[in-house]
Amino acid sequence: MTRSWQRVTDPAAVKVFLSGHDLPVLEALMLREWAVAPLAQALGLPLNATHHRVRRLLRLELIRETRAEPRRGRPVRHYRATSDAYLIPYHATPLHSLEDLVGVHEVAFRERFLRAVVHAAAPLVSDERDIGLRVFTDGGGLSFDVTPTAGAFQYAELLLPDRPALLVNWGALHLSPAEAKALQLELSELHARYAALQGTERYLFRLGLTPDLPGDDSSLSLFP
Repeated sequence: MTRSWQRVTDPAAVKVFLSGHDLPVLEALMLREWAVAPLAQALGLPLNATHHRVRRLLRLELIRETRAEPRRGRPVRHYRATSDAYLIPYHATPLHSLEDLVGVHEVAFRERFLRAVVHAAAPLVSDERDIGLRVFTDGGGLSFDVTPTAGAFQYAELLLPDRPALLVNWGALHLSPAEAKALQLELSELHARYAALQGTERYLFRLGLTPDLPGDDSSLSLFP
């Protein structure tokens, strides 16, 4: 699909895409037309705060008024994003490195993700005094995890039908280039298949794969 990318270089508009404060409103308006009241309700935001964000996005020319629906008193104004695709050039941002650009929303997402993990795992805890950090040898290396219960908690327990759909894995893999490419393709296909579904519940996910940096011997452990 050919897209027409709207370039954003105005510093105040660039800030919208970096801070995340107004981004939920803009994202919703990129997908469809909204009036402010139902938009606020859909996003779980206060009505006045949503009005402020919509007015700010209008001033920055990131959204536009599409129509005014007549009614007694003030008309109901509807809005839509000015584009379905924005490009924010790196040179137009105040970021100090390309690593900062790649991880522009990493901190906020990580905090949200970890809060959600703790909430999802809470039913596994019978006594808060049993929660702890485990450090142990595993397959010739050193691993650590957080256990919700005393004793030998196994990740396989989370795969039982009555357990939450929870997966928090990270670490290092030793693969050939061909194996790494196969994994990349499988993960991409798997994500595309499930992203096309329209389920009733919302799940956060993280996918990442990259060749390690040569000579970087910093410790990596697996959190199963």
